[in-house]
Amino acid sequence: MCLDERSSGIALTTGQAVLSRLIEEPALAQQVRQFADLAADEAISVRVAAEFQAAVTLGDDLDRLRRDGWTDLVGDVHGLPWHGLRRLPSSHGTWGVHVRCGSWQRLASRGRSCAVCPSESTDRSFAALRDTPYLLYLVRHRGLLKFGVGGAPRVREHLRAGAELVEVVEGRHADVIAAEAILKRRKQEAGVPLRLWRTWRMSATFGRGTEVVRTGVRIRLADVLPGGLDAMDRFTR
Repeated sequence: MCLDERSSGIALTTGQAVLSRLIEEPALAQQVRQFADLAADEAISVRVAAEFQAAVTLGDDLDRLRRDGWTDLVGDVHGLPWHGLRRLPSSHGTWGVHVRCGSWQRLASRGRSCAVCPSESTDRSFAALRDTPYLLYLVRHRGLLKFGVGGAPRVREHLRAGAELVEVVEGRHADVIAAEAILKRRKQEAGVPLRLWRTWRMSATFGRGTEVVRTGVRIRLADVLPGGLDAMDRFTR
């Protein structure tokens, strides 16, 4: 999430607020430095802090609508909730593909269910989830790695499709979302697209490959979620 002239004012104010917390919250400072690939002795700029907050807030916003069995979750950034609340009145909304029926649908925050298939879940709020356990996972399939977040059913969905579990760690929902933002930023900065033949060979559960890299890319989940608990034994018994 980079800033432009439409968002820099309020976003930079948010960045100042993040900076004011770093002395008393060393774990947050570490997350921001990892996000921006800064050394421990490098200063964190207001802009970097604002971009970190923007990426995490967008992740939170999308995660309110993330459910197992849905892929390619996308949302517009108009009215991006820099402070955790979408303030502008108009938006294209958040859309996703339901794996079971393959249809694109706009997702509602309450009473969300597939318009074709039976109802699957109820609404979640990020505030309620903030301190609850959540999983950050890494799976391998046909020469590709995919990282992601979710519950145990989401991990098992990849495994049933033929993927191999590489690593899975559990942490607070808020920390897992921040760790995912760090990994997405690193993938974006690497700037090496996947070749067409590789994306064609991807597991259907990988969606469009937003969180997919080649197996030669080094990813260690414990690096971005240092306080996480190893949860491999839940899936290897």
